[in-house]
Parts: sequence; structure tokens; C-alpha cells
Amino acid sequence: MLIKELAERTGLTPQTIRFYEREGFLDQRYIRRRANNYRDYTEDAVQYLLHLKAGQASGFTLAELKAFSDPEATGGWTTEQQLAFLHQKIVDINHRIAQLEQMRTHMTDLMHAKEHGTMCPRQKAESR
Repeated sequence: MLIKELAERTGLTPQTIRFYEREGFLDQRYIRRRANNYRDYTEDAVQYLLHLKAGQASGFTLAELKAFSDPEATGGWTTEQQLAFLHQKIVDINHRIAQLEQMRTHMTDLMHAKEHGTMCPRQKAESR
């Protein structure tokens, strides 16, 4: 498939896909060359790019994603090191979830206060 179709199927821009290629994420496993030298992306490229996109949305850096997608890039991480890394990522994600839930509670309280014409706790403190 051409880059336009790959972009449509992954929700990424062609520029982002080319960036991933320059950075070594997309290699001959995912790209073939047509007779006219156009890139021909494999079906596996779709799944791989969706995996990268989900990883970034989950808080993984590109370097971390590369380390997991390319065993040579990890410098030979042991299974224990990989598990420890993933465990820490889960801890980080849970922390972010807690922060977002706290923010949601605050915004909900603020919204209810505005709807009922009452002051939020901060405004009450400032009016004293």
C-alpha cells in the first residue's frame, strides 16, 4: 500500500510515517520498493504503527519503544530487566490516572458550583 493509504489506516500523517522510517522504526520488514521506486508498505506496517501510536499515547518514549521493538537496541536486556521496566511504566500510568481523576473531581466540583451560582473553594478563600 502507498503512504497515503497507510496514513489513513493508522491516523498518522505521511510526515510522521516518514519520520519513523528515518528513525529506523520502519525497515525492510515493513517496506518494499516498487519498480517506480515508490514505497510499498506491508500490512504488518499498519499494525506496527498502531502499536507505536498506542505506546506513545501510554507514555512510552520513542527510545523506549525502539528498545522493545528492536532487541539489539536494548543492549541485550534480560527478561527480568524488561519486566522491571514494564512494571515501572504501569506504576507511572497508574500515577497519571490518579492525577487525572483528581483533576476530573475538581473540575466537576467547579462545574456544579458554577451551575448553582455558588463559589468554588478557591473563590471562597479569596473573598475572606
